[in-house]
Amino acid sequence: MNTSSLTQFQLPGTARRWIGWAALLGAVAAMAELPLYFVVRACDAAKCGVDTGSPMPDSLVLTRSLFNFLALTLFLVFMTGVRYLIARADARYEWFGTVAGTAGVAWAIIDMVAKGLEGGTAIKTPEWIDPTRTVPTYLLYGSISHLMLLVFGLAFGYAVLRTRALPRWVGWTSYAVAALHLAAVPSMYFGYNSSEFYAANGWGSVAMFNGYAAIWLAAVGVAVLKRKDPTAYANAS
Repeated sequence: MNTSSLTQFQLPGTARRWIGWAALLGAVAAMAELPLYFVVRACDAAKCGVDTGSPMPDSLVLTRSLFNFLALTLFLVFMTGVRYLIARADARYEWFGTVAGTAGVAWAIIDMVAKGLEGGTAIKTPEWIDPTRTVPTYLLYGSISHLMLLVFGLAFGYAVLRTRALPRWVGWTSYAVAALHLAAVPSMYFGYNSSEFYAANGWGSVAMFNGYAAIWLAAVGVAVLKRKDPTAYANAS
């Protein structure tokens, strides 16, 4: 290996701690947001209509959006560190770290835009709304985000397993996260009734699947924080 190519990645230990804590705290914010999607009783589609859904107070929509912004901002910090984690262990796989980090950043921005549009619509609309139905951003936080997390999971998993930048369970479970989001991509063909498990905005294909991803990112953050030597796993025989 050309060790000179590693010099640009000789960042202080504080950088690694920022990366790990960003993933962990981002997951905490994401899990705080998740229950807020279920505090309003679902209204029967025959009574309220699929387009109306379950109207909710603006304060609830904006609180949900705020937790989402905090979570995704922290995940953005983590994703920018992925390339460093991989390249520091083995610079030959830097491109895979770059692909993973870029896909992760794209996911964070796309999802944040979607939630921003929901919050902005709630502010502008005089009456209460159900933004998961009224605001047509289903594909942004649905299938498009699933594709970004699919790419992230495949590239990150491969890079971790090849470089041993993190424990091997991180790589294998990254593949599992990728498979989960691959399964959710076709949900775009199954309508937009958020009360259904598998829909473009379904509580299963979006809320539950993203919840699993957040828990996994928390575990990855802990793995990063527990590392003392960035090349410990890479040099292990």
